[in-house]
Amino acid sequence: MRTRLYTALTCAILGTGATATQADDSLNVYGFINIGAYYLDEEDITIESYQAEEARFFERDTMMGLQVSKQITDATSATVQMTARGEDDFAVKTSLAFVSHAINDQTDLRFGRLRIPFFYYSEFLDVGYAYNWVRPSSDVYSLPFADYDGFDVTRRFSFDTFDGQLQVNFGRRDKPIDLFGEEYESELNNFAGITLNLYKGNFGFRAGAQQTEMNLDSYADSATLGAILQGTSPQDALAALTASGARRIDVAQTAAAALTAGMSKSTQEAFNFDEQDANYYNLAVNWDNGDWSAMAETAIIEFDTGLYVDNIAWLASVAKRFGAATVHATYSKSQDQVDSGEVGDVQEQLKLDGEDESYTLGLRYDLDEATAFKLEATHHNEITNRGEPGTSGNLYRMAVQLVF
Repeated sequence: MRTRLYTALTCAILGTGATATQADDSLNVYGFINIGAYYLDEEDITIESYQAEEARFFERDTMMGLQVSKQITDATSATVQMTARGEDDFAVKTSLAFVSHAINDQTDLRFGRLRIPFFYYSEFLDVGYAYNWVRPSSDVYSLPFADYDGFDVTRRFSFDTFDGQLQVNFGRRDKPIDLFGEEYESELNNFAGITLNLYKGNFGFRAGAQQTEMNLDSYADSATLGAILQGTSPQDALAALTASGARRIDVAQTAAAALTAGMSKSTQEAFNFDEQDANYYNLAVNWDNGDWSAMAETAIIEFDTGLYVDNIAWLASVAKRFGAATVHATYSKSQDQVDSGEVGDVQEQLKLDGEDESYTLGLRYDLDEATAFKLEATHHNEITNRGEPGTSGNLYRMAVQLVF
């Protein structure tokens, strides 16, 4: 992996602009490009919206990013990052826009549109050059959004033989979310979290927690519930609702309303997305001696709403460097966990749970100090998909990724 080398170079280019194209002494322009192609050999499997049947180029793993940073004073700077993704027909979006102020030599304050520090690679998640994979495992790196509007404060420190940083963040997010390939209006309020990073020699450690209050524009279809009350079988009524093109969560909420009729009020109220809390926890360890490297990461998410099931996911990866080439192998797993009691019984009837695992073997070849060519094969096994036995398939990917 040689994680420290890649991350350090990425930090230099996307952080300080040390190797950036400079318009003047205080204005830096820098960016990254990912160009990818893939082939998925099984159409009845879902892996991050990859589509089967034929090889596809310049879509799922292709994106470009351009970042402009202006040093306003010795302590204050402003940064804007624009990105364009192949899967969105290269529509340009503002992914980052913030002002950073150095309170002192150890403490920084940023406010604006920022990255949510969910994962080990959150800060550089779009920058493929920063890691060995074409893209991190979707079993773990699976949340449908990555930014929020708010602020964070980062404090750097040292003690004994450790270096570290502690970050706290707070804000909100009021933007559409794509879930299961469908768009939902959403509000994520009181987004708050804390992240600790520690480093010692070849070792790195990360622990973090985030929480938010979720609001989603999903709803139970009153016409379908009325038809059930008038004698239509729930199966037929819900099948008709699905056939009408209703969104997946709307169908699930309608089914939950039918199933929880006569149950306790707390059970009925659990199956909605109004002011429901979600809690996220992350833990990662990394070891890298420049020749061999290994990392492990786990992510746990807990939902108050019964329409989403809790999930625990983890990955373990090892890599060996041979000159300009790096060979790496990764195992990852994701498992949903239904609640206990009546809520869990309803979740099982709604078939909300799933379990997946993936085996990935890849090759990274550094063409130069800022460009990497990657080949990757992933065997993905859907042990359970929506409460039913799943299938398995193979995803083959190729990419050229660079920073400038």
